[in-house]
Amino acid sequence: MKTVLKDNDIPVLKALRINDFEYIEDNEKVINKILDKCELPVIVKPINLGSSVGIKVAKNEKDLKEAVEYAFNFAKQILVEKAITNLKEINCSVLGSIKDCKASECEEPLGAGEILSYEDKYISGKGKTKSGGGSKGMTSLDRKLPADIDNETREKIQKYAVETFKALNCNGVVRIDFMIDMDTEEIYVNEINTIPGSLSFYLWESAGLKYKDMLTKLIDLALEKQREEENLSFSYDTNILEGYGEGSKGIKN
Repeated sequence: MKTVLKDNDIPVLKALRINDFEYIEDNEKVINKILDKCELPVIVKPINLGSSVGIKVAKNEKDLKEAVEYAFNFAKQILVEKAITNLKEINCSVLGSIKDCKASECEEPLGAGEILSYEDKYISGKGKTKSGGGSKGMTSLDRKLPADIDNETREKIQKYAVETFKALNCNGVVRIDFMIDMDTEEIYVNEINTIPGSLSFYLWESAGLKYKDMLTKLIDLALEKQREEENLSFSYDTNILEGYGEGSKGIKN
């Protein structure tokens, strides 16, 4: 994802990908490679997981080894990227298709620590229903909605959100998580949630779209995509193996 976005001039943090077999073969070489290419502190995370699972911040070499080995418990490939120490997180949803989509209002999730953990999102008291039942996930987190950002920053994030949606050929509704380095004011795309919790309905309600109307829109988008795909060919009839073994040109009996 980060490579695709970078090729489309959408800002992402420089990331280093590490395979588990590289680390098993020579862990010191891998650690030195990370230290050579990435400035500490760094964030180490599994390459294909979300919800903050398997993620640690490493501020020194000892932390780095622990974080790498911890992340490999969850994936065979991991990402290492620079940790933004003065960070503001902003989320923005996009709804539609690559032909016609729009960005929602922006929110600012308020985490309990350096990283918005899995516990913050789904297990802590913040995520419980009033009746004491199961977690309501992201919908019940503390947040600023709209986010505490100026109009220029909001418009830039919404622009990057739409561009990300199109570059990744998305359809339906997504939530894109951004990071702002408050020391440099640089904006980066962190990750995309292709099936966001609660469908990010609260971001669209804030933008004036009722939940039932949003569901209708999603159904219409799915039906439209199905009609488009029905016109595509996913197989090609051929008798390429006909005559195999019967002296066909280029084939030895």
